[in-house]
Amino acid sequence: MAATSTLTRRPLTMSASDVETKTSADSHNDMPTSDASARGAEVYSRYRFLAVYDWWVLGVVSSLAWACSVRSFTVPWCRRSIRKGEHLDIGVGTGYCLTKADLSGVKLTLVDLNPDSLTTTKNRLVDQGKVKAEETRCLLHDITRPLPPSCPKFNSVSLYYLLHCMPGPMPAKTAVFSHLKNSMTPDGVISGTSVLGKGVSHNLFGRIIMFWMNRNGWFDNRGDNAEDFTEALKEHFHFVETRIEGVVFVWRASKPRV
Repeated sequence: MAATSTLTRRPLTMSASDVETKTSADSHNDMPTSDASARGAEVYSRYRFLAVYDWWVLGVVSSLAWACSVRSFTVPWCRRSIRKGEHLDIGVGTGYCLTKADLSGVKLTLVDLNPDSLTTTKNRLVDQGKVKAEETRCLLHDITRPLPPSCPKFNSVSLYYLLHCMPGPMPAKTAVFSHLKNSMTPDGVISGTSVLGKGVSHNLFGRIIMFWMNRNGWFDNRGDNAEDFTEALKEHFHFVETRIEGVVFVWRASKPRV
């Protein structure tokens, strides 16, 4: 079974200054987060969900519902996609894939709408000696909007199991590529995975999970398809590699188009 480790929740060790929020200096950050975006993030603070996330989402659901093993497929894909220098991880979950990656020479920025996810991930990586606390930046931010101008240019960006949680039709989701590329270096790499709703055949378990997650507003992916994702990536990046693993769209793209 993939990713069967269970997190032990401990007291928060990050102060308010460790999780950066939207400031008036960044005019685009004055806009409130949408209710739909907030719903997608709130589940991570419910029912001690983060404590069982690795076992349930990355183990049971990913392997049996999505037919995409995190241990044998997603983790190696993530490892090959992280570059030395500045790395941005968006929608951090528990940081599981990052714990399996070589982060030496990497300066990490974590972005999420849920402060519990940011805290859990940073503490986990620091405890494992993967990163230094003082060199890891946490940003509470809605990725449907451009990153603050204070952010550096990133050598690599990762968005694993994120886009299917984002609200709206495909154009609203793929718009993130148009502003993320502006925060990347000329040879930057962006990678990720997302559960598809169209063009794939879900098994019974997958259909149950899809129904429940979409009904509660934690997913919004009934219309998500590989063709639209691929077209958007090719519009914004020179080199694009994609595949479908089970019912999961997987991509790696590089060299942003300017």
